[in-house]
Amino acid sequence: MPLPWNTRRVHTGTRQRRAGRWASPLAATAAVGALLLLSLPPGSAAPAVPGTDWGPAGSMVSDTAATVAWDNTNNAPDSTVPRGAQQQLPHTAGKSYNDVDKRLRDAAAAAFGPGNGRTGLSLTVSQTRNLQNQSVTVSFSGADPAAGANGASTSYLQVFQCWGKPGADNKPDPAATEPDPATCQFGATGLDGDISNTAHQRSLLNDPLVRGGDWEAADPVSPTMNLPAPFKAVTGEQTRISDGFNLSEYRNPFFNRTTTNEFSRFLSSEQGSGSRTFEVQSGAEASGLGCGHRPDAPSVAKCWLVAVPRTAAMDAILPAGPLAPSLWAMRLQVPLQFQDVAAVCPTDQAATLSVGSEALSAAMKSWIPAVCDTKKFTLGFSPLADLQARTQLQQPDALAFITRPAPANVNALYVPTALAGVVIAMTIDNACTASFTPYTLADCGYRDKAEWEADKARSAGLVRDLKLNARLLAKLLTQSYVQHTAPAAAADAPFTKPGSTSYGQPMTYSIQNDPEFRSLNPKGLGSSGNVSPPVVEGLRSDAAAAVWDWLLNDKDARAFLDGCPDPSGMTINPFYSTRSYGECQEQATALDQLASRKISETKTPDGFTYAPVSYPSEGAAYPQVYWAQGQAIRNGNGTIDQPALTVGDQYARVQDMAAAAQNTVRAQPAATTAWCADCSPPAYKSVPRQEYGSRSILSITDAASAAKFQLPTAQLCNVSGAQCIGATTTSMQAAAAQFESTEVPGVGRPAAAPDYAKAYPLTLPIYGAVNLASVSQTQAATFAGLFSYISTEGQKPGFSSGMLPPGYAPLTPPLLQLAATGIQKLQSVSGPQQTEPAAPQPLPMESGTSGDVASTMPVTAGPISATTDTVPAAAPAAGPAPAAAMVPGRTASTSSAWPQYTLVIGLAAALASAAAAPLLARGRRK
Repeated sequence: MPLPWNTRRVHTGTRQRRAGRWASPLAATAAVGALLLLSLPPGSAAPAVPGTDWGPAGSMVSDTAATVAWDNTNNAPDSTVPRGAQQQLPHTAGKSYNDVDKRLRDAAAAAFGPGNGRTGLSLTVSQTRNLQNQSVTVSFSGADPAAGANGASTSYLQVFQCWGKPGADNKPDPAATEPDPATCQFGATGLDGDISNTAHQRSLLNDPLVRGGDWEAADPVSPTMNLPAPFKAVTGEQTRISDGFNLSEYRNPFFNRTTTNEFSRFLSSEQGSGSRTFEVQSGAEASGLGCGHRPDAPSVAKCWLVAVPRTAAMDAILPAGPLAPSLWAMRLQVPLQFQDVAAVCPTDQAATLSVGSEALSAAMKSWIPAVCDTKKFTLGFSPLADLQARTQLQQPDALAFITRPAPANVNALYVPTALAGVVIAMTIDNACTASFTPYTLADCGYRDKAEWEADKARSAGLVRDLKLNARLLAKLLTQSYVQHTAPAAAADAPFTKPGSTSYGQPMTYSIQNDPEFRSLNPKGLGSSGNVSPPVVEGLRSDAAAAVWDWLLNDKDARAFLDGCPDPSGMTINPFYSTRSYGECQEQATALDQLASRKISETKTPDGFTYAPVSYPSEGAAYPQVYWAQGQAIRNGNGTIDQPALTVGDQYARVQDMAAAAQNTVRAQPAATTAWCADCSPPAYKSVPRQEYGSRSILSITDAASAAKFQLPTAQLCNVSGAQCIGATTTSMQAAAAQFESTEVPGVGRPAAAPDYAKAYPLTLPIYGAVNLASVSQTQAATFAGLFSYISTEGQKPGFSSGMLPPGYAPLTPPLLQLAATGIQKLQSVSGPQQTEPAAPQPLPMESGTSGDVASTMPVTAGPISATTDTVPAAAPAAGPAPAAAMVPGRTASTSSAWPQYTLVIGLAAALASAAAAPLLARGRRK
């Protein structure tokens, strides 16, 4: 019996584990399935554990992939779209597929049917269950390319997401076996679309099948039905604009070109195939779709991915949008099962509240329902700035998840919970693989066309093997390329003028012109020369501190930040230089005179006060100097028409790492420089998303967010590039094996000297911290139960609720031993206690083969202790420390949307503290 409308479901973990038995298996097509293995080396098989193949290449294989065929061969019932009278077309007064214009049916069958000479069109979606806001790989093969007059393929797919079908009561029908076109998020024009093309809109364009149906009845005065299909939101609200097709682009309240996830023109290759990542959206990102149950709003557990295949010949017959009945009849459809948007537990259970590192958000979203179901207590989690999370340990019965020790006056017990990573994620369209021209070999570094074709097949059009060293990242973060000095004009900052030698060595124009970058990345870079500084968070986090630790522990990156030139003579933007020149004292006088001249001859904003920068910053996660601005535009009477553009507008900060990842998958720069004269009041707004084919965006985010969105991530290298390593399960566990001890037993930190041969340098341990001086016996037992789950079932990688999501590495045996010791300690707590500090002890070594992570522990790193029974007062970690200066403001919440719906009974204290935490990101303009 179907669930009632918006029924609250409480046994979340159990229900999601059973979800796999509810859906029928779909046939797999080997040719399409091969497209999902982009992240695997040639000749490799799919991973034994789904989701463990996440890594720098970006794509993954799941255990819920689904393949559907256009001719319905082996399709499951809810993926079957009959090509005959059985397919009743909605909004047409009972017409069927057989009523579609025969020319259109014949053209579709010729291009996509089994008789097209290529076995017929098949579509594969890489994951169809346990979905949240994430990316999946959408691949197709077997289409006839249907070459046009210029020889290029004209076959393409329009791909979008729909919430389902309303029932007789106008509410979502959970038993529906197909979606209604009115419920589909399409028409705002995707990144690959043309807003003026009626095929990319919700246009009906006098489709004859509309005659007599309810869509015509809703507006009978239009003699040509030259109107868009309405959009019906999951709330029941219907939007239809009668004076233009592009309602979604301009006036649809539920989605627009910035937020939509649609593909307008997913072209096939010469082989009749293609592969892209597709952002699946939950109700938190697309309220009109409402995908994923939530207790506070209309929602559905099952949504749909729809692909409408087309050719130029079909467009010539009916150039309408894919929601027009005659074209809708050609669709393929795949049901999508969503996780609950809200990670909730029954309200009759005791609440266990926690705060902490944003890097743990994805794991917590997975763990919370399962902890509720198995441990029988409610868990709430609120991501906070790490410094604020450590402060929360001053409260009784507090539980914080942190990566660095708490203040020295806190008698904390640290229990390892996860291995997270900080990554440089990217969405860069590889222009080198777009087409083969006479210049491709010379410009892109391929030996021959065969190597080019292999790279195109491997990359699916994206740059997937970018390499960066610490100095290159330092250059990106300090606006040290000419291309990054906007909004300054060359007249205002003459040292940024391309090719200028007025100050000696000219500034390097872009990262692709940088010899250091080209040495690391000799081929297949495409549009990466247009890369702006990475999108970064404004939230003060230990993740950002770890990035600066890595940079400052690298002698070449630190020398660059101090003002020393790189081997090609490139120097830092002087406004970001420490001007200490400690690594190049013999050149210090000349370099400092040149920096002084550049600064003095630059027109800086009114009120700007120059001071040398120090690292790590004491005021921001990633320092930003407002050294330049675009001049205000004045009207005829001298008043300001458009205010000045600042560095903060050009490179705005986003709220957290999850938001940075979402900006990256959407190719949405963080700039707020688009002037909106029609706004009230007029203001600068967020710039449009980059168009498909010319996307070029980097971000600093966490590995779990990058894996969730299937974002390729950069490999980090030593300065020469002789050794490079990307974030993977193996490389993060290897880094954990090399963690150095801190002054706090049981708490480790990344090695100061990275091992680029096998250990990812930006690997972070996340500890659950409990203040033994203020924890009650009851809460200690509850925390012990929580850590027992996290250290066992919670360490099993996978996509299902309760498992460790992709982007994390399971705890290594030594860390699991530390966790077991901590759990035992909590189980023995009889009340608040004080414990004398104990000296750090060596990390226990495990017997095993030489390939075991545990057996490769370095003997010189001062490994962390796993055997101590006492918990000392925490002391600050040695080495570069996170900045401590705080500014008033509000801590930005995570953009993943679920924590604000988590049961937060009793979180008043945590939220009050969050209100005092800094928000350094400029407010996003929409």
